Amino acid sequence: MFSSRVASAAKAQGVAISLIPNQSALSDNIAADCRLALVDLSLEQLNLPVVVSALKAGAPAAQVVAYGPHVDEAALADAKEAGCDLVLTRGQFNKQYAELIASLAGAK
Repeated sequence: MFSSRVASAAKAQGVAISLIPNQSALSDNIAADCRLALVDLSLEQLNLPVVVSALKAGAPAAQVVAYGPHVDEAALADAKEAGCDLVLTRGQFNKQYAELIASLAGAK
């Protein structure tokens, strides 16, 4: 649901975006110049520490933003512990994703 909105917002701002469908495809698709990585905490079989580590190693300048259901307090806490730069509930993410992308467009 969010991926199409995020992709549309990125396109409107002239920001390149890559959607990585699952964790196994991550290491082959991390762009070294990535500046924002969005992680959906509700993905099945997500090993968040491995994902965050791979993102930080493959794209050191990327801000890692995780989002998930507000009722899944454990997943949100785990995301903070795993080293995500910003952790949002889905509602917060829905309100802020356009601003996050716009900040990248302005930083070109």
